[in-house]
Amino acid sequence: MVPSPARPTETAVAVILVTFQSARDLAMCLGSLERAAGPHPLEVVVVDNASTDASVEIARGFGAKVLENHLNQGLSRAINTGVAVTGAPWLLIVNPDTWLSPGSLRRLLATATSHDRIGCVGPHLANPDGSDYPTGRRFPSLLMGALHAALAPVWPGNPATRRYHMAGVDRSRPLDVDWVSGACMLVRRRAFEEIGGFDPGYFMYFEEMDACLRLHRAGWRIVFDPLAEVKHVVGGSTRSAPYRKVVHHHKSALRFYCRRYARDPRLVMAPLVAGFLTVRGVASLARTAVAQRREAGRERPLAGPGPDELGRPQA
Repeated sequence: MVPSPARPTETAVAVILVTFQSARDLAMCLGSLERAAGPHPLEVVVVDNASTDASVEIARGFGAKVLENHLNQGLSRAINTGVAVTGAPWLLIVNPDTWLSPGSLRRLLATATSHDRIGCVGPHLANPDGSDYPTGRRFPSLLMGALHAALAPVWPGNPATRRYHMAGVDRSRPLDVDWVSGACMLVRRRAFEEIGGFDPGYFMYFEEMDACLRLHRAGWRIVFDPLAEVKHVVGGSTRSAPYRKVVHHHKSALRFYCRRYARDPRLVMAPLVAGFLTVRGVASLARTAVAQRREAGRERPLAGPGPDELGRPQA
């Protein structure tokens, strides 16, 4: 996909993808961009965080500009690096494990340009089976966040999680929300630069929630548009190093809590929050270990003697 120069009547978009061992999904995402954008010219930048698979070769095969990091710099820092080498007025930050439906980016642009204080727009995200992936959410309060974190793994439909996910809200038309998933988000460059981009202190997870919080504080609107659809292969971008991902998730959750309540009396609760997240993190690591063992058991052949030369089982 060779970027084309913008024409006066069209809005250029810089597409930023961060890859890490993303060869399995990357062609799917890159191949969907042109039809998703319609007439809008694209400037595609892939920032690779030291992958050892074919991610870089695939990206170059699609004509993307590729920036190669020799070390994994984390998601936030890599996104900022990609944005810095582009000049388009709109930034599509998207995971490589997504597929944008035809016209979806064109729709996001139409919504984003409908008001000059819209700083970010997120699409409807769908799981591979067609079910909804939760995006367009509220910022969790201390109680809501704690109940969601504790109950969601065993009771996904609990009241705290439903409130956090804004379940029951009319999603037939665009609506203002607190934050949208970083799996796919269209951001106005002027707003992105005003808040200083993503916080590189987040290696991964919560970076988009933090950015949306700062956009709100700077007076920008965050909008969820259900009429733009993107398929998301959940977990596609986080298959490798699952234990490290659990650790980063809980560290980032604590960082976000401290950022949100930096000038609020609730900051004194940070040690309690840290203790809760530590306990939850240990439980998550245990669940991950069980899931890994089950996955390995499905992949490995059963132990025991193999068949004889005629293919018959041996005693």
